[in-house]
Amino acid sequence: MKKHLLFVSAFFVLHGYFAQNNNAAFAPVKEQLERWDDIRGPWLAASIEALADKKAVPDRTFPEDFTPFEMLSMMPLRERQDLRQIVQDNQMVIGNNTGAYPLFSSMLERTFCTRNYGRSYGDPHLKSFDRATYSFQTVGEFVLAKSSNGNFEVQTRQRAQDVNFSLNEAVAMNVAGDRLCFYAADKPDGMQTPLRLNGMPIQLQGRSYYLPHGGVIRLDGRNYTIAWPTGETTVIDVRSGGVRGFVNLTVGIFDCDRNQYEGLLGNNDGFADNDFNTRSNMPRPNNIAALSIASAYTFDSRQANQFNQLAEQEFQAFLAKDYAEEWRLTDRNTLFDYTPGRNTASYTDRSFPQVHMNLSQMNPQSRENARQRCLQMGVPADELGGCIYDQGYLNIAPNVPPTPNIPTPGTTVLNKVPRPALNTNEHTFAEGKYPSSPKPETISGKPNGTPNKPTVESKENKPFQAKEPTSVRTPREPEEIPESRPRTPAPRPSTTVPSSPRPSSPTPTPAPRPTAPTPSTPRPSAPAPSTPKPSAPAPSAPKPSAPAPSTPKPSAPAVKIGKG
Repeated sequence: MKKHLLFVSAFFVLHGYFAQNNNAAFAPVKEQLERWDDIRGPWLAASIEALADKKAVPDRTFPEDFTPFEMLSMMPLRERQDLRQIVQDNQMVIGNNTGAYPLFSSMLERTFCTRNYGRSYGDPHLKSFDRATYSFQTVGEFVLAKSSNGNFEVQTRQRAQDVNFSLNEAVAMNVAGDRLCFYAADKPDGMQTPLRLNGMPIQLQGRSYYLPHGGVIRLDGRNYTIAWPTGETTVIDVRSGGVRGFVNLTVGIFDCDRNQYEGLLGNNDGFADNDFNTRSNMPRPNNIAALSIASAYTFDSRQANQFNQLAEQEFQAFLAKDYAEEWRLTDRNTLFDYTPGRNTASYTDRSFPQVHMNLSQMNPQSRENARQRCLQMGVPADELGGCIYDQGYLNIAPNVPPTPNIPTPGTTVLNKVPRPALNTNEHTFAEGKYPSSPKPETISGKPNGTPNKPTVESKENKPFQAKEPTSVRTPREPEEIPESRPRTPAPRPSTTVPSSPRPSSPTPTPAPRPTAPTPSTPRPSAPAPSTPKPSAPAPSAPKPSAPAPSTPKPSAPAVKIGKG
């Protein structure tokens, strides 16, 4: 028992030690980010710290709709190289993989990497990150792609269109801690909007939508681009066809993150022949790799007939049965929303399809016509087979892989921001609404991610409370001048007050002026101008000296004017 307690104690001590070292190592990075841009830099540093702590990022206070990764990638190459050198000098700190420093190191390295894209489109046909292609004629909910760090996951729901064909009907995502779903049909709550954030419907209203943990949703035509705060992307291409609407999915990750993914789109290790390995080392057909690789180039051509029909059916049966079971969702790991009484089993049909269809079964003339149509639309060679299949069997229009709507380093210009202003789901930067703090570093008061971000509403009061001292402080000193305005004779005596004993001679000239308005108030107005200087005008105005004790209230402002 004692050994166990000692082990636990040692673990927490070491964990705290490494976390403290990571925070210390991140300090020079933070300083360099703030030097780069005094508004964007502090937000970027605070966002990375928030992501490392699994908290919501601060509100944006600049005009761009960038994620933290996109903002980091906008830094000039020279400055990113300097940051890279800082990371290399602190490699010992990154070892325990906790805190903001390791996360920043991973994000920075990705700014120098190329992207790999995996696809699920049409019937559906899948192209892995390592460019292995295959048809996945199944019905159910599956893990399409998932990272080992737990910040990235994409799940799909495939629904039958008839007894032999299925399409992607919905997609669910883990966007750095935010559960985001898109439903092309069969909405779980009857609402028309297709998007759900943490179970609640949201609308973009023609703008980008900011997710609590730093991600961004952008609508470009019919395509939704989901940008992760750490750089991954998913493009949801909304299509019409079949019995209901469906979606095509294009998932983007980084080539430098080798062997850090799992799911139907493979492991991203650079080798296509192991993308169909199962986690349980289940036996598979020996020719499965050759079939999958060759299908990328010959599945659509006349040479497809050279493949043995039995081998192809064996390949498709393995994918739809054994391989599919490896990545089916359960009630424990699903990200989808369900109506009461339903769960992931409600969308599962292990008997599907009745017949595994392929191009060799298609009418030759139909196949050739579909081939020409796909070539005319510019479909790439590794997706030509799937395009012919969808066009020939389902009359689905050819679909060219979309480009994600993300900023491009080198072509996007960041202008100097004169002052911070809120850029949130509720307020545009152009409105000029001041944030609660010039530097968005305080995030402790912001709860973890409600879909409509009510934290911005709670912050709306803070700008006025925080800015009142600064905005009122400047006019407070000249406030004494407007107080003296109602008393017109006051300004002149105030200029001659330094020589108070002798300038009493000019005071008789202003004295008669206030007496002019006094007919309505003969007695109270007369003592008012004389009370400021009771010592000097006492001989010239003997009457006010008597009522002076009877009018104590004017005596207070008289002292104020005498001070000047």
